[in-house]
Amino acid sequence: MFGDSSGSVAIIFGLLLPCLLGFAALAIEVGYWYSEKNKLQIAADTAAYSALVAYGIDADLDKAIAVGIAQARASGFSGSSDQIEILIPSQDEALGPNSSRANLSVNTKLFLSSLFLDTGTVDIGVNAFASMDEVLEALPCMLALKPNQSRSIVLAASVQANMDCVVATNSASNDAIWAEGSASLTATCARTPGTIGTNGGAWVNLTECEDGHDRETSTDPMASTPFWGSSAIPDTGFFVDQSISQGRYGAGMPGGNILKPGKYGKQVEIDGTVTLLPGIYYFTAGFRAAPGSRIIGDGVTIYLDQSKVLDIAQNVAWDLKAPTSGPSQGMAIMGDPSKSGGSVRLIGVLGNVEGGIYFPNQTLLTESGPNLASARCTRIVASTIDIRGSGTINNDCSSTTSGRGGGAGRVRLAKGSA
Repeated sequence: MFGDSSGSVAIIFGLLLPCLLGFAALAIEVGYWYSEKNKLQIAADTAAYSALVAYGIDADLDKAIAVGIAQARASGFSGSSDQIEILIPSQDEALGPNSSRANLSVNTKLFLSSLFLDTGTVDIGVNAFASMDEVLEALPCMLALKPNQSRSIVLAASVQANMDCVVATNSASNDAIWAEGSASLTATCARTPGTIGTNGGAWVNLTECEDGHDRETSTDPMASTPFWGSSAIPDTGFFVDQSISQGRYGAGMPGGNILKPGKYGKQVEIDGTVTLLPGIYYFTAGFRAAPGSRIIGDGVTIYLDQSKVLDIAQNVAWDLKAPTSGPSQGMAIMGDPSKSGGSVRLIGVLGNVEGGIYFPNQTLLTESGPNLASARCTRIVASTIDIRGSGTINNDCSSTTSGRGGGAGRVRLAKGSA
């Protein structure tokens, strides 16, 4: 009778069931903690990364920290302001000064484990690190490509060129960059395997170059830009000006004062103020602008056959911006790269045309023109560059990759010390 144990299993199971359920519930709760920590880590990664990107743009620490906090909250962080800390630099010696650190913590509510712990919450904390790779080479705003060319960049007469950017030439000549007369060049730095020379009262001032100038060559940053007729920008037999009797544009002119994108079969002559609607233009028969004309356009690329007439007269006011997207992104004015020799004359473009001007096999001739109230960033790449005349040229690339520092470097998440 006392040896009957047929009900013992049920009794033992009944006694152990609360423990088994407790362990199961505790396992689920621990999984919840890990899930919350993973979410917090994502917010920390976002905060460290976005803060360093923002800091790389203008070195504004308060703004960068605000950006990092805002992006952390956008990623799901809901803690109080004293539960997030962003440090720039990260104070991690292995990462150096170009780094950031984000420390985040939250109070996570306890459920079953609160029965065993004398608290209703537990603190979960994470950190994340980001580092910025150094930009080794700034993108020039003015580059003369022809090697071993004497005076590949010339400033003459009394022109005063203020270039908030790097000026470069690939010439190894002992007068690769040359200023004469009473001309002057102020730039953040110069890059050339050759030397800089002056005569008369001319002078060159490099504001951020150490040890003279950078004795290096530069790669052509526009070499891969597609031209009209490429697969990216197919040619067409249709001319948008086929119904216009003359190729003259301006108020009261046969073509009117509004130009539409497309291919032009007649020489385009600007006389007065014209507006170019956004898009890509191909002037196959030449391009001229009379004195006192004004050329306006936003999101515009002008392609040219530079073997035809290309003559922009004195006192032409430019107010032109290149497209910020699409196949010709960043390019404002470009000649056919398959054509060699000769020169092109574009007066007044520096500081007034935002974007690239590309004539890799021609000499580009320019002078000062009517200046906009705020200088823009014009990037010229040509075989050689000749700047003459009188007046002042202001070209400001300080906020782009044409600046001395090359803009912000590549930011990446990194591991550091806790």
